[in-house]
Order: sequence, then C-alpha cells, then structure tokens
Amino acid sequence: MKLFVASLALALAGPCHAGKPGSELPEGQAPAVGGDIVDASGKVIASAYRALAYKFGQDEGVAYRFGPPASKAGVPTLPLREDIGAISHCSGGPGCKTYYQLGKESSTRDNAYVSTHGVAIGTPDTPNSVAGSVAWFQAQATDRETWMQRPQLLWQDRTLSPPALRDYFSRGALSPNSAAGLPIAETRGEGGPDGPSTRMSLVATQGSPTEGATIYTVGTYTAQQRAFVRLPAGKVPTALAVTPMSEFALATIWDTVALKGQVAVIALGGVPMNRTWEKRDDWYDWWHDWMDGSKPGFPNQGGIGFMKVVGYVDLPANVTAPTAIKVTTGIDPVAMTVHPVGKEISSIGALGSPLAGKRAKFLPGGEFYERYAKGGVAVVTSQSEKTAAFVDLGPLFRHFNSMYLDTAEKNAQTQKLGMGASQWPYPLAPGSMPVVAKVVTVPGTPVAVETTATLGHWSKDDRERVPGTPYWRTTPRYARAWIATREGELHIYSLGRYAAGPKPTTPKPADIEPVGKVTGLGSNVTYLAKSKGFPGRRDTANDSVLFTARGDRAWGWVGFSDDQNGGSVIRRMADSRVDPIVVTEADQYSTAGGVVTVADYTGKAIRNYRFSSVVYPRNSNQTSFCPQDKGGCPTLTPEGEYAGSLDLPFRPFSVHSSNAP
Repeated sequence: MKLFVASLALALAGPCHAGKPGSELPEGQAPAVGGDIVDASGKVIASAYRALAYKFGQDEGVAYRFGPPASKAGVPTLPLREDIGAISHCSGGPGCKTYYQLGKESSTRDNAYVSTHGVAIGTPDTPNSVAGSVAWFQAQATDRETWMQRPQLLWQDRTLSPPALRDYFSRGALSPNSAAGLPIAETRGEGGPDGPSTRMSLVATQGSPTEGATIYTVGTYTAQQRAFVRLPAGKVPTALAVTPMSEFALATIWDTVALKGQVAVIALGGVPMNRTWEKRDDWYDWWHDWMDGSKPGFPNQGGIGFMKVVGYVDLPANVTAPTAIKVTTGIDPVAMTVHPVGKEISSIGALGSPLAGKRAKFLPGGEFYERYAKGGVAVVTSQSEKTAAFVDLGPLFRHFNSMYLDTAEKNAQTQKLGMGASQWPYPLAPGSMPVVAKVVTVPGTPVAVETTATLGHWSKDDRERVPGTPYWRTTPRYARAWIATREGELHIYSLGRYAAGPKPTTPKPADIEPVGKVTGLGSNVTYLAKSKGFPGRRDTANDSVLFTARGDRAWGWVGFSDDQNGGSVIRRMADSRVDPIVVTEADQYSTAGGVVTVADYTGKAIRNYRFSSVVYPRNSNQTSFCPQDKGGCPTLTPEGEYAGSLDLPFRPFSVHSSNAP
C-alpha cells in the first residue's frame, strides 16, 4: 500500500499555477503527505489539486477516489444461473434476442412487462474516446412470464453507446475525441420505482483548463429527453446528486482557478419526450407531468429537458476538495402522485396545470400543499480534508416555491424561460442561495455518503401510541446522513429539521449532530447506495443502506436500529470474479427480484448478482413462474448467485439503473 500511495504522489505532482490561497509546492519538497493532495496540516496543495482535477476519469483519479484494485485471494465464486431461453423482439438473427434465466415464454396472458435500464461510465480503452466511455443497457426485465437478470443490450436499440451522445456531438455539447469530454461522475436519483428523480442519469465531464466541463442527461429508452449545461473553464465537477422530485441537480466543484470548493446549483425542468422547453404548444401528457410548460426548480416527473446553472455555493476553506454529495428533502417523491376517487392515477403536475390559474391548490390549506418539498439538505464530503459540510437548501426551495406560487406577477415571470441572466430561473442572490449550516471533521477518510429518503420533520409516520392509553404522541424520526469511511466505518448524523418534508421548519445548526456509528463494513469501502428492497426490512430506503467494499471483492447491507442511531452489517456478498467500485440495486417494481449491478473496474464489465428470491406478482393458479405462495424462486445458494455480465469498451467506475417509465 505504501508503494501504491508513493506512486500516486509522484503522478499528482504538476506545474504550479497562479491562484488564491493554497500551498504551492516549493522546489524539492514532497508533494503531499501520504501521496494525498494535502500537506501535513491538512491544507490543499495547489499543484497536486490542479493536476488531479483533470485526471479524475483516468488511472490516477480512479486510484485517488477508489483506492487500489481488489487483490484479495480466497474469495468464493458464486454459481452462474445459465440462460434457458430467449425472446425475439424483431425478425433477424441473434441480435434481436434477449435472454431469460427463469420462467417460460408465454403470450397467453396479459404481459406484466417491466424493464430496468442502466447507464455506466468509465475509463476508455481508446484514449479520449467519449463514445467509448459511456454505455446504456438493460439491467433486468420481466417479460412474457420470464425473468431476465443478465445485463444485456436493449432490445429496442442494439447499441451500447447511447443515441443521446450522437445528439450532443452534433450540437457541440461534447467533442467525440476530446479529453475534456471524458466522463468523471454519474448519478441517478435512487428511490421507489417510477420516482420522479429516477428517470435519467446525469453525467459530468472533466473539462480542461481551457474548456469548460459539461453536465448532460442520458435516460432510458422511454425517457430520452435531452438537456445539458456547460460550466466555466476551471470548474471541475467531481460528484453529482439530484433532489427527490427532480427540482435541482447539485454538483461538487473543484475550482482550479480560485482554488476553492463549491456546489453548483442547477435548476432542472421536465418536458415531454421528443419535445423542447422552447415550444410548448404541442406538449402531451408525459407521465402526468406539467402541461403548461417547463417549471425548473419545481417538482416534475424527471424527464429533464431543461437545465440551467443558477449559482455556486462557496464551501469553507477546509472543504476545498469535495468528493461526494447526496441530498434529501425529507419527502418521498411518490407524494407527487394523486389518485382521485373514481379516476385514473395522476400527479400534481397534470392536475395542477395550468399553474397560473391553480396556485391556490399549492398554498397552505390547498389539496397539494403537502405534496412538494419545503426545504432540504445536501451533505458534501472531502476525503482528503476529512470533513463533511451540511448545506441548507431551505433558502433555495423557499425562493423557487415563492416565485411559482406567491403572486400572479411572480408566476408570470416563471413563464419566461431562458438561459440569460434576465430570464427565469434567475441567478441566485443572498437570501435565495443555499448556505453552509455546519462543517464537521469525520473520523477516518470519508469516501461516500447517503441519506434517508424521507423521515422528514413532519412525516405522518412519526407517531406512536402512548403506552396504556388510547392516545398518540409525536415521535419525530429525523432524517439521517450516513458517511462511510475507507477504513470500514459508517458514521450516522441526524439532520434534524433541515430535511423539512412537506411543511416549513426552522432548523438550527445544533440539529446536525453525530448519533452513532456502525463498524465492520470491510476493506477499502468505496460507495454507498440506496437499498431498494432488502427482504424483511420494514422501510428499506430508510432503515438500510448498501455499501461496496472493494478491497474484499464484496458488498453488503447495513440495517439500522429503530431509533436510527445504530445498526450492523446484516448481509454480505462477495465473488472472486469482480473488482467492485460501485454496486447499486435494481428497482423492484411488480416482480421482486433482489438484483445488484456491479461496476467491475479491472474486469471491464457490468456484472449482476441476485441476493433474494424472484417473486412474480400473480397467484399460483394463474402461472407456474415463481409464485408467491410457494416462496418464489430462490437463489442457487444461500449466499446468492451470479447473474451474468456485459462486456464494455472501458473500465467502469459508476453505474446506476431504474425502472423505465
């Protein structure tokens, strides 16, 4: 390990640039302590910082972010569940088939078809090949009473490279053979299936000292809206997050000019697929989203067709090199869903259109008032500086909610969209800019962060019976942030009233406090992800979390206690085939299945594994395919099973998937 760190230190050494406060590298001095980008006092060294910023997607950057490759020996090899058949979706040869591993193709009943699509990014085999560093694929599917758990090409589009890239090349958003266009960060909102933040992945490029980075969308086959923003040269996005109702994207920034850390705030707006925000006279009902124009910064159904940077939050001097970010508002995105009595299910977007004439529905006392966020908090960590910053998003949400709802005059301004400073959404000003509420020192090296999905201050679940009486009392379960360290610990922080939920709160910095920790996650922990369906958990997105332990070739789940202040590792999986950097769960929609998708960096592949039984959503008298009353179809071993792989032309370091709408 010492030899690896020393080589990284040499790789990070680079020429000095003019800039603001930071430690320039005197001649003959070692670049940093332990091969990091900070000196003995924990202060960022400017030359190492600037050199690393433009290598985040290359070997040096991957080593910095995710540690050394997995090398553990003696890890078991999980058995592979083989293909047993294929479904043809078109006429032609093998390229028209998708392969299944359970069930038997049947067209005699209604087809409960569900498809989960994913996006992966990584370090390309061919230098500077942007098209060779981004892929989309089918992560899993249920089709014609069969179960498909092997990652494979989409049957709707038999190409590994997303067609969105071709559009961005033609529009000048990306250059197909420029190092500045290589991806370095990717995220997709994780929550319940069909949650509005889960439709699309956001991808950020590294940029260059002379060319600004780009942040753009890549969706599923049925959510292919296009949107992108270009950042000023010198601002390098290192991690991404999206708010639960797709109101905003947040990107951590290394500012290589001013030598400071920032969070870029990007307003997101939905549009129907194959439409644009500029022209709305031919809009249609796309998943019950707004019918009267895009509303950036307000709840939408996640078909992002509008993006605009509205401001940059400066982080404190001890968070100059942020490396991870996650966000919660304390309200579940499913709160947007409305099911009027006797009518088809809809959402506050469709039922609230046109907003100009229906603002009262969203004001206090209105039927939709408790169906959108009133605040939130972003949790930002810096692994080099061993710090975490908690950013209060309350001013941001109050400002945007006010513009849409307070008066007819303000609402009229929101209908004049554009990319200029005088067009909506406007640049953030004091009073509307998010503010850093608190910065803490994290014990160890913080490499990943995740938050609870709900548990807002006003959650309706936060009640319990007073023992021996017929009465109830309020028992707030404040939202939590979980910060994982490379050394294998998970630190739990209460977010108090900052995750407001559906009604306003008045949070104080003292609300944010450490409340416990979990140990024993493993060696070289690299990532945390939402748990979407762990068997036996009451509220899996809030009472458990998925982690990746690259050093052990493993991943697992932490289950939390009822008070959210402690927990333990409740399940672990490992496989000898894989060098896991990121592991995420696939959505469990109608068919339960327990599949995780692994970015195998050294193996240049996406690998799937199944950890629980497949349960098809029908009674046994209707089908013999994994019926619920017979316990479904278990994994090949109690430890799980290998579900197959998809080879890539790059070494993946990020992957996410979601149910395709």
